[in-house]
Order: sequence, then structure tokens, then C-alpha cells
Amino acid sequence: MKLKNILANTLIPFNCLLLFFLIFDSKLVVPSWLQVLGRMHPVVLHFPIVLVLIYSAIVLFIPKRIKSESWYIESAEWILLIAAFTAVITALMGMLLSREAGYDADSITAHKYTGVITSFILVIIYFCRNLLKQQAIVSKALAACTAFIIIWAGHLGADITHGENFVLAPVTPAHIKPQVGLSDAFIYADLVEPILESKCMGCHNSSKAKGELVMDTKALLIKGGKDGKLWDTTKADLGLLMRRIHLPEEEKEHMPPAGKPQLTDEESAILYEWIKTGPVFDKKVIDLAVTDTLRILASKVLKQSSDEVYDFEAADEKQVNKLSNNNRVITPLAMGSPALVVNFYNKPFYNSKQLEELQPLSTQIVELNLDNMPVTDDDIKTMAQFKNLRRLNLDFTAITGNTLQQLSGLQFLKSLSLSGTPVKPGQLTALTSLPKLRAIYLWSTQVESKDLQPLEERNKNITYQTGFKGDSTILKLTPPILENENFVITGATPLELKHYVKGTLIRYTLDDSEPDSISSAVYDKNVVINTDVTVKAKAFKPGWISSDVIQQHFFKSSYNVDSVMLLSKVDDKYKANGAKTFIDGEKSDINFASGKWVGCKENPMEVILMFNKPVEAASITLSMLQQIGAYIFPPSQVEVWGGADKNHLRFLSKTNPQQPNKESGTENLAIKCSFNKTKLSCIKLLITPVRSLPAWHAGKGEKAWVFVDEVFVN
Repeated sequence: MKLKNILANTLIPFNCLLLFFLIFDSKLVVPSWLQVLGRMHPVVLHFPIVLVLIYSAIVLFIPKRIKSESWYIESAEWILLIAAFTAVITALMGMLLSREAGYDADSITAHKYTGVITSFILVIIYFCRNLLKQQAIVSKALAACTAFIIIWAGHLGADITHGENFVLAPVTPAHIKPQVGLSDAFIYADLVEPILESKCMGCHNSSKAKGELVMDTKALLIKGGKDGKLWDTTKADLGLLMRRIHLPEEEKEHMPPAGKPQLTDEESAILYEWIKTGPVFDKKVIDLAVTDTLRILASKVLKQSSDEVYDFEAADEKQVNKLSNNNRVITPLAMGSPALVVNFYNKPFYNSKQLEELQPLSTQIVELNLDNMPVTDDDIKTMAQFKNLRRLNLDFTAITGNTLQQLSGLQFLKSLSLSGTPVKPGQLTALTSLPKLRAIYLWSTQVESKDLQPLEERNKNITYQTGFKGDSTILKLTPPILENENFVITGATPLELKHYVKGTLIRYTLDDSEPDSISSAVYDKNVVINTDVTVKAKAFKPGWISSDVIQQHFFKSSYNVDSVMLLSKVDDKYKANGAKTFIDGEKSDINFASGKWVGCKENPMEVILMFNKPVEAASITLSMLQQIGAYIFPPSQVEVWGGADKNHLRFLSKTNPQQPNKESGTENLAIKCSFNKTKLSCIKLLITPVRSLPAWHAGKGEKAWVFVDEVFVN
């Protein structure tokens, strides 16, 4: 009874304090120690909800004969008292929490008042409980009313923390959206926005703008939050959004926060590809190339359009696997679809026979990509036999257009790409009879805008894309394309650069300087690299703005390491293939979670390299990662020791790599340690992480990570 009286006596002062908070809410200043109490609101709110519902249930549904029993009366009073006590504590915590930044005052008003009203009603019911025993109807009405109000308060709270209409969303018409077809889908509305809604907008909406970031509208999404814009396509890590997503889940800035539903690999890939190509909001998925990664991802999550009825049977899987290889890749258009997409690669290996071999799949092929292949007019006859073809890409092929009329039997063809071919306007006339054709792409051809009117009069449903004709506009060149696939070289290797714009001059440097239009070397196909070097290249053309610089480090490997030992402990999450990772010759990308990086931060990384026969070494190059948002920094120091065996080592060299600043981005680093040429059978590396992150970093004072994926001896 003593405890019961204590709890009962606290109800009045606590509810008076709650009323005070409510009246002077706008003037309330919450110190940091009270913010901790306020943030416990989500933890304790479940107690009053459950207890109120239990109390309401027993008042409404327990038979009258039981209600006179002493055990019932005592139990009901305890449930009511604890419900009233936890309700006022929860409401007080909620008032404190509401004063933190990131909450919209208008949107939480209703939630605030329903919580306060619940507390007040419970106090009234408790202190009037004896009177209410004689008024069964009033008692039941108050119990039902309290249950309704607390459910409604929970619903409003869920809207704030998880997004509008969170509780009822699954059963409301607005939530039950028709499934969009692949050919009708927009990249943002149907691929990107659903991910943001389910994984991000719970904390970043107009009601609860954590970090002052709101994602409810496109304009607010582009604006970003207090930490800046969400993406920056000029940076290797693409900016804030992808940086936070790729942080380890235990890091406090990882998004979504630990405990919330995390992004799947597929969802992360969609966001990455959308941002990488320059985030757009009004582009359709179908406008992407069939080989585009984002389109391939879209085909996995979107169904085919309702007007795309593939009533043919699927091809024999063994036949598909037999015909698919590295030069001719055959994939389903979508999961479970009988329709097939065929992409040709590696120009030197193409011949007409490769196309003819697809005859067994002529019914199932709906997309055919022969971009930049040596296709001739004779091959058109074979393509015409793929009766269900929807999209055909013949860009920059050797066709002249003389046999295009053979395609007039493709009744389902929707898109035809002829850019970069010598096709003439008159040769397109035969295509105007195709009933489903909607787009013909004619960039860099002899077809000009003045030639299109007669064609458009024949079929107004076809759009002809002839390219940009703004002669008075100065355009910026795209960067050169680096075609080298292997960045670890063992000997003289041709440098392979190209540009798609004719007349473009590519200039390059090998001394880490920026290429310019005057003094830098002009690239030609005879350029060979045969050393550990960073290549920087830039495109120039009169009348155009020069391109951005591309850069790539080529790692030279003169000696094969026979065995390797990792003496120090590395993090279990980032151990890749252990010591073998350093000498397997497989360069990783900039994704530290790819499973190809070895990472540690607690202790220096100690590596032993062994050679069966002595080698004359003069330098060691480490392939390392820098990603400041993920706390991954260059090491503070690298020491090199060498000798005849691991018991007879002497100091050879050390280097202290340059540390990044807050403007630095994500990049793959090449850290080189040089020393006098020495005959060695054993080399020891001691790689020391930064012990304290700089003051400008979000994790100032914490230890930094070091990540290594390859070691090269020259």
C-alpha cells in the first residue's frame, strides 16, 4: 500500500509539470542532460500503451460478477495506477524531446496533445475510480475513449518517426500502387523514390527533419541538409549520401542508423548508379542503354509493361547457356521472362556466323545490341528473322543502309539506333510502315533536320533523334576513355585511350602534373608504359571546353613474391583472403567492403614477403585506400626492412605519406617506398595507422583505419 500511495501522490505534481510544459512549450530550453531523458521517450512509451489497452479491455469485457471480486479490484487499480504513472512520465519525456532540432512544431502538435490528454484522463479515472464503479456506462466510455486516444497518439508518433500514415499505409488506397512496367517506369519515381521512402524518409520528412534534411520533395532532396548536398558526382565516393551508406554499420554516422531496416545490396547499387550518371528526375528507364547497369537492375525489380505480352515459350536453358559466352552475352530481359537480350562485345572476335548461330533463339530475342561491331548489310537479313525484336542497336557499325528495308517485317520493333553510320534519308522510308516503331536514333549521320519532314508525314508516331544542333553553344568535352583493363603491369604495356568525338586531341602526363593544351604530350597509339606511374589525361578540341582530367595509377610488378605472412591481427570484417591478398594481383575498386581489402586500426600491420631466390629490389609500392568519411586514411608511416631471412633484417627505408584534408575525396592510393638497390630474400613492412584523427574530422581523436590490397616489389 505504501508504494501505491507514493505512485498516486506523484501523479498530481507530475501532471501539473506536464501542464506547465504544455503552456510554456515555445519558451522551453532543454539542457543537454535533460535531452538524454527526453530521448528515452521511444523506450518507455510502450508501457502506457500496453497497460491502457489492458485496462480498457478488462473494463469493457470482464463480466460484472467478476468485477466485485477483491483480486480483480486490486489488480485493476494497480494496472490503472501504473498506466497513469508511465503515461505522465512518457509525456514529459516527449515534451523534452520535441524541443530538439529536426522536429517540425506544427506536425507534432497533435501528437503532443493526445499524449497529454491521455495522461490527464488516466489521472481523472484513477482518483474517481470508486465513483465510476457505480457508473458502469461512464466507466466503459472513458476506458474506450482512452484506448482510442492512445492508439491515435501512437499513430501520430509513428508518422513522425517513420513517415506519414505509417501505421495505416498498407491498407490505404494511396499505398496500393499499380505495378509499373519496365517500359513505362521513370528512374526516380519508380526505382529511387521507393527506396528513399522505405529506408530514409522515416527520419527525413517534413515532420522529423533529422540533420535539417527533408526528402519529401525533389527540390528539398536536391537542397540537402545542414551537412550539405547529398551528392557530388565530381568526387570518387559520389558525396555525402553514398559515403554515409558505405560506412560500417557500427559507426554513428552510418545510414540508415543501426537498428533501422538496412539497404539491400540491390538498393545501394540503384542509388549508386543513379547518382553516378548525374541524378535525373524525369528520365525513363527505357531510355537507358540495354547494357546500362541501372537498366539491368531495373529489370530485376520492375515487371514488363502491360502492353509487352510475351506469349512465346521460354528458350531451352541449355541452349541459351551454350550460345552465351564472353563475346556474346545472352540474358533474360527480366526475372522469369521468356524474352532475351543479346549483347555483343570485343569487336575483333565478331563475325556474321556469330549472329547466324542465334537462329534457335530467334523467337525469344527481343533486344539486340551490336554497337560498334563490324556488322555489314548482309547481316540485316539475319536480324530480320528475329520476329519479336523490340530494340535494335546498330550504332557505329559498317552498315550502309542499303538493306534496311529487310527490317520492315519486324512488326514489334520499337527502337532502332543507327548513329555513326552512313545511312541516308531515303533509306529510312521503308521503316515508316512499322506499326510499333517509336524512335530512330541518327546522331552523326548524313540525315539532317531538314530531311525529316517527309518521313514524319508518313508516320507521325516515329521520333527521329539527330543530335544536338546548337552551333552557338559551347559544349564541354567528356573525359577520355581508358580502355586498359589491367592496372597491374609486369612489362611494357600499350596505353589505350580514346574519345568518341571526332577531331578530339588527347594530351597526357606521367609526372603527376595536370595535362594542358600546350606543353603536355599528345597521345597516340604508340605510347607505352613500363613503370610504376600515374597517368593523367584530358581531351581538347577547338570550339569546345576541355574535359575533366581522368587519372589512373598503373602498378608495376617486377618480382613475384613466393610467399607472404601477415604477423599482425587485422579486423575480422576486413581480412579479405588473408596474407595472400597482398600478392594475388587482383586490384580492388574503391568499395572497402568489397571483400578484397585488408583493414586494421588498432595496431600496425606487419607483413613479411619471402623470395625463394634473392631479388635486387629498389622500391616497394602499396596499393591503399583513402576514404575520409569512413575513417580510412593513408598510414602515418610505412617502414621497410630487408635481409637474407626474417631473422636478419636491417632497416631500408621509411615514408610518411601526405595526409588528406577535409576537402579530399575517396581514391585508390599508390604509396611508394624507395631505397638503395639491395639483394633481398625477405622484406618486412610495418604499416602504422594514424593514431588520432584531425580536429576537422567528425571522428576527431579516434583511430583511423588503414586498408591495403596489393604489395608490389620493383
